[in-house]
Amino acid sequence: MSPDRDQYLEALGIPAFLYSSEGSEVLVQDRFKLLVVELNSQDSFCHAGASQDLLEKMLMSIGIGLNECSLLSIDKSKIDDFIQGHSSELILFMNSSIAAEGKTLFVTHHPKDIINNPQLKRESWEVLKKVKLCLK
Repeated sequence: MSPDRDQYLEALGIPAFLYSSEGSEVLVQDRFKLLVVELNSQDSFCHAGASQDLLEKMLMSIGIGLNECSLLSIDKSKIDDFIQGHSSELILFMNSSIAAEGKTLFVTHHPKDIINNPQLKRESWEVLKKVKLCLK
């Protein structure tokens, strides 16, 4: 990004994390209480589609809008380093194959898995209720 463009966007009051590529992770992590993470997925909830629609409904069921959390798709090899360096109050992993420990981490099923197997809804709902309690 050019310095002129950054100054222009700053003058318009656009938050830096929307236009700055340098240090954007730090700005995003300070802005949101909840970070929702998936392993790189073909049916990513970071893009419009069935998975994002279901994720939105899941979060709304506990009083959280998509605009109140940060969504991230990450490689499995980078998870440990990412957890150590992130400052979100809560991290929700949408992949039941991850064993989460430390900080306030929660793990549940990815929306695409719930779409393919509706029996996973109940288990995911129990995790979401715990997330809601921690956000209060």
